[in-house]
Amino acid sequence: MKTILVVNGEKYWKDILPAYNVVQKSIQHTSWILKSGKLFVADAEGVVAPDAILWRVGAIKPMEIQTTALDLIALAGIPCVNSPETLKIGFDRLSMLATIKKLGLAVIDFDVVTKSTHLKNIKTDFPFVVKVGNYHGGFGKVLVEDERKWQDIQDLLFVTEHYITIEPYINYVRDIRYIAINDKVWAMSRKGKFWKANIETTDFEEFEPQEALVNDLKMLQNAIGADIIAIDILEEEDGSLHIVEYNDIPGLSGFSDELKYELAAVLTRALS
Repeated sequence: MKTILVVNGEKYWKDILPAYNVVQKSIQHTSWILKSGKLFVADAEGVVAPDAILWRVGAIKPMEIQTTALDLIALAGIPCVNSPETLKIGFDRLSMLATIKKLGLAVIDFDVVTKSTHLKNIKTDFPFVVKVGNYHGGFGKVLVEDERKWQDIQDLLFVTEHYITIEPYINYVRDIRYIAINDKVWAMSRKGKFWKANIETTDFEEFEPQEALVNDLKMLQNAIGADIIAIDILEEEDGSLHIVEYNDIPGLSGFSDELKYELAAVLTRALS
């Protein structure tokens, strides 16, 4: 029986992939060994020599072990979804945003500083959103509504060594996620308890994807060679759409179980 290693992610993959020995490990607790061209992954629970890898590392602190592991997967030639090459393009937010801009997609305007002392040179109308470093899932992100809060945030940002991104706040009516897996595309809107739709999400609704956005997503998917990819979009009341980011390890919450089986099929085809 072939072994599939699921790195982080959801706990249901054993049920989705019953024909395989599915082992789950957290990247934070693993050691990676490449010996005579064969890959081994160890943690306190033991050692596994995977035949394929499902990479589901989501909203955690970015660590050097992540890119090292991706390099070792590539050196071992093991099937991985997404591929190490694709995952490394989107590993850093700035690289991800540069990819979107290069393709001419409607990404939200943003400014970047590498030191907080330069924030005084950024002139942006309130409200706006500040994002610190290379985080996802709503972490390191704050809404600044007025001068008083901005002064407090600047004082707090003085202690960070990460780059800082500043972008206008979009007063959206819908937060939308489009996901492509191979040649299939799904769309969903979601609502959060507060202004971040992906934090304490209270409502999901799938709907028929729009052709123009499907075309944009497929162009992006082809450009970076992704098996699975999502774009997150904010829609204003007048229908204007703004791409926030793309995600090459998107969560599947709110979508039907069909997506789980489609993603599993990508990996099983690579193993056959």
